[in-house]
Amino acid sequence: EENEKEVSRTYGALYVANQCNKVFFALNSLKHVKSLVLPTQVAIAEFPAADRVTWHFFQGRMALMEGRMEQAEKDLAFSFNNCPARHVTNRHVILSYLVPVRLILHQNRPSPTRKAALPTETLLRRYKLAPLVQLVEAFRTGNVALFDQALEQNQDFFIKKSIYLLLHKLKLCVYRNLFKRAYSVVNKSQMKLEVFVGAVRACGADADPEQVECIMANLIHQGLVKGYIAHKQQVV
Repeated sequence: EENEKEVSRTYGALYVANQCNKVFFALNSLKHVKSLVLPTQVAIAEFPAADRVTWHFFQGRMALMEGRMEQAEKDLAFSFNNCPARHVTNRHVILSYLVPVRLILHQNRPSPTRKAALPTETLLRRYKLAPLVQLVEAFRTGNVALFDQALEQNQDFFIKKSIYLLLHKLKLCVYRNLFKRAYSVVNKSQMKLEVFVGAVRACGADADPEQVECIMANLIHQGLVKGYIAHKQQVV
């Protein structure tokens, strides 16, 4: 009987840990989140599914805050995939963090294998994530002006979710996507910087040659664009 009580207490540990996580995040006391240690007698997979979904959600949020995007995606994807479809509100909350994480990863590893990083408008509206609709569309098309507009209009929502600064980092990749579209139109190995200046202005954003050259230099430095800039000739 004593052993049964011990097992019962062990299985209840994850539930208690999740309640602590809720309090820590509500109080913005994130340093205490990492102090929680689960019993070693039971593997995480043996705990109740609902508790595991909640645990991985908080672990994913913590990984996001620390910039560990691969781990954040792993934990948040687990939570979303294992959260029952009928729990629409919970899936809404999980997606509000999972989508930005996948956009960041798409920025770092742009490839056909990461097309799933760009959610459809249908999916976002199904889970009442309208603030992300414009943002994802701007990211997809390289519309810098629309991206800025989406950030500004939904600033309160993004700040409340603690993802505003994270999303702001995506702007460089929005430029990358815009320049990629410009390149596909001209389709030359060498392109005048004025072409990219025109592309930025065409989508309604302000730009001058010096600014665009600086942006292109950052893209090349971060490995998001392959090439080099001939400054005197103003050619990429």
